Order: sequence, then C-alpha cells, then structure tokens
Amino acid sequence: MYFLDEQHISHNPQETSRQTYIQHGQNYGVDPNRMAALSKTYGNSTLFRRWGATVFDCIFFVIGYICFFISVIQITDRWSLPLAIAIRCILLIAFFSYYLLLEGYTGYTLGKFVFRIQVVNGEGKPPGFLKSLIRTLLRLIDTNPLLMGGIPAGISVLVTASRQRIGDLAAGTYVVKVRDLEPISKKTMKRSLLIFFTAMVILGASFVNAIFILADSYVPPEAPVSKKEQSYVSKDGRFQITAPLDWSTDPDREGKAEIAIFNPYIQKSVVVLSHSKKQLGNITLQQYGKKAENNLTKEWNLSSVGPVSNTTIYGYPALEFVIKGKKDVDKYVTHVAIIETESNYYQVLGYAPASKDARLKKELHDITYSFREVRH
Repeated sequence: MYFLDEQHISHNPQETSRQTYIQHGQNYGVDPNRMAALSKTYGNSTLFRRWGATVFDCIFFVIGYICFFISVIQITDRWSLPLAIAIRCILLIAFFSYYLLLEGYTGYTLGKFVFRIQVVNGEGKPPGFLKSLIRTLLRLIDTNPLLMGGIPAGISVLVTASRQRIGDLAAGTYVVKVRDLEPISKKTMKRSLLIFFTAMVILGASFVNAIFILADSYVPPEAPVSKKEQSYVSKDGRFQITAPLDWSTDPDREGKAEIAIFNPYIQKSVVVLSHSKKQLGNITLQQYGKKAENNLTKEWNLSSVGPVSNTTIYGYPALEFVIKGKKDVDKYVTHVAIIETESNYYQVLGYAPASKDARLKKELHDITYSFREVRH
C-alpha cells in the first residue's frame, strides 16, 4: 500500500507539494509567507474557480441593479436624468463596498463562497481594510468587465508563481482553496454571516418588490383590452382621452399642453395640443397637418417622416403619420394624429423609445383613438 502511494505521488508533483504543505505547514507558526508557498502548489484550475466566482458576482449585481432600478421607479413614480445619475452612483458605491468590505473582513464574496476560494494575507487570515482597498481599486483595471473583460487578471494569474492577479501583487494577498485553510474563528464567522445576511436581505427585498411590481403591471399580449382605465380631461373641459391606470399626469409637460400624461416605468407619453379654427383663419386639415409636421421635425434631430394616411377618430376626420428622430442621445418614435372637429384642430402626440416602439404602439394607438370632444 505504501508502495502504491509513493507511485501515485510521484506522478502528481503539484498534489504532493500541496499535501506536504497541509501536513507540515501548520508547524511553521506565524509565517507571513505561508500562503505564497501554498499558492505555488496550485495548477491552472484555480483560474477557473476565480473566473467562475467573478461571473457569479457579476450576475448577482446585474440582478440587484434591475431590481433596485424597478423599485426606485416605483417609489419615485417618475424617471429623470438626475435620478438616473444618482442610481448609478449608488450602485457604483455598492459595487465598490461589496468587494472592499466582504473580502477585507471575511475573505469571501458570494461568488468565492460558492466556488470555495478565499482571499487571505500571507498568514492565511482575511486581508483587512487596507489590503482590500488596494485590491479593490486595482479591480477597476484588471477585472473590469467593461475594460478588456478581465484579461489582465487572467494573464497575471497564469504567469505568476503564486497565482496572483495585479491587485493581489500590489496588496500582498492570495486566493487559496478553503479546504487548505484552518477553520475560521467564531468571531470571524459571526461577522461574515452578518455581512452576508445584510447583503442578501437588501437584494431579496428589492427582488421581491420588483416581482410584485412586474406581476401587477403584466397583461398577457393575447388578452383583450379590458383592464381598468381612467379619463384625462383638458383644463377647459372641452375634450378628453382615456389611458390605463398605470399612466399618470406628466408634471413636466402640463404647462405646455392641454393634456399631458405618461407612464413613468417605460418612458412612454402622450400630449394633446389644440388650436382654434378662428385664430388660424382659412386653413384645411392637410395644411394644418403640414404645419404640425414641420414644427415636429424641428424638435427631433435627424428626423424622418413616414407616409401620411387619412383616418377617422371618433367620427372626426384625421391624419396619421410617424416621425422618427433623436433627442439628446436617445432615439424616439412619435405617433402623430391630426384631428379636425367643428371648431378646432388637435394634435395627439404619442412618444415611445425607438427600441420599445414595436410593443408600445398598440397602446399609444388605443389612447389616441380614445380622443373625443366633451359635449356640454
């Protein structure tokens, strides 16, 4: 049996070195270079564990970002550029703190815990705040998925003797397999569980809230338009449109239009403008439609206008066309309906992001065709 063991060991030099460390390494006392010696016994398999842990953490953050985004939209009931910037800043701080605190005080992230690897200092202990700070700052360079996709970290792990990425080299840390370490103390265990529990509660609460929001607003595509709606009446009470309950009055456009409504979750909106025929003088529906088209194309950069079609909306003669263009850096589609009544011309404008227009145009169409003058 002893002969067989010797024969087996001779064909696995890396495993022999690792077993030698495990058997005798604990007798060396407090040696600041113990983890360097252990790391040198690892093969390339440690790279795949680290890569798997990084992917797991990225998935965790993507899910957290989506849930947090949906929750904030629901709480604030609107969306704006300052809010978008604030959310991204909060998430950047959370991303930075996630690695800084978890790796600094426990040696783990959620991904590392799943793949059974741990960040340690030379003595095999969690690296602490300063080393973790250095390591996290350099993570923005060598493992940033938006910057070469973590290739610098992978190359560094493969070519260095102790399997260290750039951040490890600068901070003096190592990533080792949990099975090769001494059991952690009760104090460290409690601290690790507290940090993990806090992170999971925050993610879990956002996830559950996002699921409830999506479930509440979901309507099967095949279902008929039968969900509850509400009417929006112009300031002078002369006309109205009807929209689903998840729409609301748009405070940013109320002063510029007789009716202005939007859906804060999906960046879609509808406004209604009116002009008296008496003030416009002798002008036809087609002429008024052309003036409206010219004004709208000036509003949208690089705009293109689709074909104009004749239609009828609630018994009124009307024109319809679509304008595609850009505002700031975003591409939008504007669905335009020009309506002629006995004494007025109306513009019903439905806005939607170009990327979502295919699934939103049916709803915008229904809101547009709900237009009617209110008879007193």
